[in-house]
Amino acid sequence: MLYFAYGSNMSRAQMRERCPSHECLGSAVLKDYALCFPRSSPVRLCGVAGIIERPGAEVWGVVYRMHDEDIAALDRREGYDPSKPFHENRYNRQTIRVLMDGRSVGCLTYFARPEPGEHVPSAEYLGTIIEGARENGLPPEYQAALKRIATD
Repeated sequence: MLYFAYGSNMSRAQMRERCPSHECLGSAVLKDYALCFPRSSPVRLCGVAGIIERPGAEVWGVVYRMHDEDIAALDRREGYDPSKPFHENRYNRQTIRVLMDGRSVGCLTYFARPEPGEHVPSAEYLGTIIEGARENGLPPEYQAALKRIATD
């Protein structure tokens, strides 16, 4: 199973901790979506990443090959329970198509369920995203855009 990470799960250290049997396949881009911070995390106590449809925008991230136990661990971490209704999950999983090395690849990813209000990432959380982008060689202009995101 393939998983597209666009937020803090791009961090190699975080993924080693959360999903020890994952395999990193490389970077990819999700076209016509933008990175956003639509909810706050009860664990991190700050705004956390999500994606939203936006024509012409791009979200860069990392594709991982995952085993069932890795996905189950991420589901728990992201607050997704497939047996619960959509509105009770913090994130919901769905399949998307990303471009990886010029070819279209189907991957699972997590969509944050938006909450009312403004949600701002902490400097530490955004730093984890930026570090993951750097470690995985995402385009310099995308890394620069991440560095311009305001934190609290």
